[in-house]
Amino acid sequence: MQNIDKTEATSTPRRRMIWTGLGAIAILAIGVGIWFSTQHTSKRKAKQEAPMSSMSDVASMSSMSSKPSPANNDATDSNATNAGVQVDLGPDDLKNAQIQTVHVDIQETISTLRVPGVVNVDEYKEVHVTPLVSGVIKQVPVVLGDHVRRDQAMAVIFSSDLAEAETEYLAMMAALEADHKKLLRTQNLVKLGAASQQEEEEVTADHLAHEAHVRAALEKLHLLGASDRQISALKEAEQIDANFSVPAPINGIVLTRTANLGLVTNIAQELFTVADLSTVWVMASINEKDFSTIRVGTTAEVTAPAYPGRVWKGCVVYIQPQVDPSTRTAQARIEVANPDESLRLAMYMDVTFMSAGGKGLTVPESAVQAIGEKRYVFLPVTDSEGSFAFRQVKLGPASNGFYPVLDGLKLNDEVVKEGSFILKAEAIRQHPEL
Repeated sequence: MQNIDKTEATSTPRRRMIWTGLGAIAILAIGVGIWFSTQHTSKRKAKQEAPMSSMSDVASMSSMSSKPSPANNDATDSNATNAGVQVDLGPDDLKNAQIQTVHVDIQETISTLRVPGVVNVDEYKEVHVTPLVSGVIKQVPVVLGDHVRRDQAMAVIFSSDLAEAETEYLAMMAALEADHKKLLRTQNLVKLGAASQQEEEEVTADHLAHEAHVRAALEKLHLLGASDRQISALKEAEQIDANFSVPAPINGIVLTRTANLGLVTNIAQELFTVADLSTVWVMASINEKDFSTIRVGTTAEVTAPAYPGRVWKGCVVYIQPQVDPSTRTAQARIEVANPDESLRLAMYMDVTFMSAGGKGLTVPESAVQAIGEKRYVFLPVTDSEGSFAFRQVKLGPASNGFYPVLDGLKLNDEVVKEGSFILKAEAIRQHPEL
């Protein structure tokens, strides 16, 4: 009896453990079955809702429905307007939105191209100043950045060349004066019979030769930069002035200066660079693919990051005939008026070229709203006041307040011009999936 009791006592806990394990396995199996059932149901629902789960599908359905069929254009237009996502405004919201619409129309389109540019000096108005004589610089009254006027003294050079030319001129003038007196005496003697005709001819020839020498000496002074007033004041040897004044060749600004006191200079040495910056060149880099759209005479608008909101207008006057082999671009030169000299050399600029692109469908910029990387317009829904439909559109670059329409709209489509931003905000609120 004791052995039997011990056996029952030992088997009872073992059965309890077996039944507990079987119960746990059953519960786990039920849970796995429920999980698989839930996943299958959610996948089936996702498949059913997939056609309306993204904005791209909405746009695709809208664009598909907006294509007119040859059989019934009116019916297709009505379906296109009412297809896709709609935005509904109540009477008060509609009144506050102040919606205004416009019909898609055909206008002259303008193609634009934006490229980088750099301000350069007008090379036709830039002068490198070199002295006409050699010598030693005694004065330099101008500094970098000074504005100079034409013929203003920029430097004074003590020159032996100028002194020699003035001395030669005075000597030739004295010899000519002596020959002139000799010619007059000879002519009087010929009249009295005291001199022969041959003597008169010889004296006349000497006089003409000295006249030629004087003209040569005078021309040399002019070539050395001596003014007529300076030459006319040169009467005696004591009036010889060896100081040569280097004049400003044009009205402009001093860009470079190498002249300093005591510098020994010669006629080949550049002392200054003077440029007229009232007109500058903006050099724009044109890619090979855009050569067909840019030509001499194309108008351009130039803006600078340094002057927000300010626009300079110009036109293309020259395009380089060769292409840079490293960048595959050619430089286009745009002449831009710069009367206040606000455009400084080497400034970076943004250049926008504009050229006529022909006639085509256009839509106002205010009618277009962007959501993500796509652009949309709103169209009033037929016979449903306060309801507006989305439509995705493809547009060209904006110009003069209009976008050229490439796809998504057709002639006389009615789109919202004013209030489209409010409709965009309301569409995002009513359709979070956008």
